[in-house]
Amino acid sequence: MRKNTLITGAGRGIGLGIARLFAKKKHNLILTVRKRNQIGNLIKLKNENINIKIIIGDFKDEGILKKLKKIKKIDNLICNVSGENTKFFTKVSKKELDEMIKTNLSTTFRIKQIFAQQMIKNKTKGSIINISSQLGHTGAFNRSLYCMSKFAIEGLTKAMALDLGKYGIRVNTVSPTKTIVKKNEINKQTKRLKLIKSKIPLNKFSTVEEIAGIVYFLTTKDASSITGTSLISDGGWTAGK
Repeated sequence: MRKNTLITGAGRGIGLGIARLFAKKKHNLILTVRKRNQIGNLIKLKNENINIKIIIGDFKDEGILKKLKKIKKIDNLICNVSGENTKFFTKVSKKELDEMIKTNLSTTFRIKQIFAQQMIKNKTKGSIINISSQLGHTGAFNRSLYCMSKFAIEGLTKAMALDLGKYGIRVNTVSPTKTIVKKNEINKQTKRLKLIKSKIPLNKFSTVEEIAGIVYFLTTKDASSITGTSLISDGGWTAGK
């Protein structure tokens, strides 16, 4: 029987890469996107002869919860939606703080509750995967809000794993370093990317395909004893200086 996998933030970047891999693996997909114009990126996945449901909504708006509650059964939940902020600590506004908490924490927290409750009710030994970041394991300049939210996700993951383990539900994070999502990105941000790469011992960025592969692995039988941890794909950044 085919698995049902829900992927949030599937309209572009890492989320789209994950959706493409799970489509090739013949999972039926429920995909959330923030903008209607992102749907075009997902239509081609129907060529894999799978069922696809696309939900449009902004995670700053709790209306998306009502749409997601209508889903009857999933086997895997992959939470990829994430806000960004690159301001110096004292320049962060209350509005930005509230929006980051809403997008990266509170709405996704409630989505995890909804589907964890559903898995328990259906006796589904499912997998919940949070796309985190290496900045959930180390600090960075001008990333106070982002680091705050990702450290919170790492802590939430461990606590959820303890609570849900008795139901056979596994909870993990995947934590990439800088991931190249567009081929022309390297040419546009040469100076910044050279600085980032200089901090990576393997001297390489993560790729969308690598991250998608790690996420898929965590949903398989080979990962059936892995829960409450983070798979960090950062080229050695957080290993130490």
